[in-house]
Amino acid sequence: ETFRLSGDYAGFAQAEIEQNLPGTTALFVQLCAGDQNPNPRSKLELAEQHGHSLATEVLRVAKTPMQPVTGRLRTAYQTIDLPFAPHTRDQFERDLQDSNKFKVSRARLMLDLYDKRQEPRKFQYPVQAIRFQKGFTFMALGGEVVVDYGLWAEREFAGERLMVAGYSNDVACYIPNARILREGGYEAVDSMIYYGQPGPFTEEIEPRIQDTMKQVLARVKK
Repeated sequence: ETFRLSGDYAGFAQAEIEQNLPGTTALFVQLCAGDQNPNPRSKLELAEQHGHSLATEVLRVAKTPMQPVTGRLRTAYQTIDLPFAPHTRDQFERDLQDSNKFKVSRARLMLDLYDKRQEPRKFQYPVQAIRFQKGFTFMALGGEVVVDYGLWAEREFAGERLMVAGYSNDVACYIPNARILREGGYEAVDSMIYYGQPGPFTEEIEPRIQDTMKQVLARVKK
């Protein structure tokens, strides 16, 4: 247990980059990594090690020929509804007796919403694209997005200079895909307890997010 505050590996990378490139402000953007972890981890010296690895690669790339990002800026923003799996009042009443205090807290929250007839059946999800006319496109997805969405975008939009980031505009929970939902476990199910969400999504969310990514990208390319 530690009470020290730190920017973790990204913070160590930032400090090393700025030290080696005077006058530079190093910024960190987290991509689709909801189900990814550095390994080994959980010690300060390991965060320093991973930060050094990241900084070394950034400094290497910074020495290669770079292409400027210029031109007219276009943006598109859209929200979509992501459906939760069916849930009932009875299951949350049973959770009130659970030994997990966080599950009990989530159950009380859900039962209060049931009493108000506001039980959540869907979640409003943000998808945004920001495109430089002569440069590249930044795709911003809300939540802790699993890596599959970034890998899918690389295949689907091959030839595009595209970066797909998670944790953008809203972070209300993990955003799994069908693979993760079938696996179950923390990102798909257990994490929703701590985020105060009713439970897992349905597999329908994957094509909905992918379709919306296509739509916002098409809008900024017009």
